[in-house]
Amino acid sequence: MEIILTYKGIIPANNKPLDAVWKMRKSFDTQLKKLWGKEPFAVLKKWEDTNFTTGVKDFRRIIDNQTFLPLYGKTISVGVNLDITLLTGMHEQSPILKSGDLDNRIKRVIDALRAPQQKGELYGDLKENKRWHCLLEDDDAVIGLKAKAGTFLDSDNNKESFVFIKVTPAPLTVTMSNIAMLF
Repeated sequence: MEIILTYKGIIPANNKPLDAVWKMRKSFDTQLKKLWGKEPFAVLKKWEDTNFTTGVKDFRRIIDNQTFLPLYGKTISVGVNLDITLLTGMHEQSPILKSGDLDNRIKRVIDALRAPQQKGELYGDLKENKRWHCLLEDDDAVIGLKAKAGTFLDSDNNKESFVFIKVTPAPLTVTMSNIAMLF
């Protein structure tokens, strides 16, 4: 099942502003939460509801008091192909050259799509026992990546971006448990 995710805001080229990654992660959580428990992802909720007693591995990532629920990853045996379009506000010169290098900004988007891997990636103002819906278990679930840049005509702010992400599942291993997630 193809998924389309969007985000409008600042996407920095460096990894220092953790709050920018979390703003994106919060936006993606709101979008992905709508898919949780619905086909073809109902199987993930079923696995969690049965406390993983059916023999599937626990795909959740629990860090400190935060639970991250990825839709794709090695544990689930389904990766993704990402087609990312990054639009940046108007500039007299090339918007990409003025607003930071494309590869690092795409990396920040992918960071926001994945579950954090360690406590140092958590943000200071998180609610206790929050459940986060995220696209990826880790960035190694990205099997293919296509990125393109353009001008965000709806903004004159060269720091503001609009990102459009098309997600297509890609099998790592096809099993009876995950086959429905591939179509």
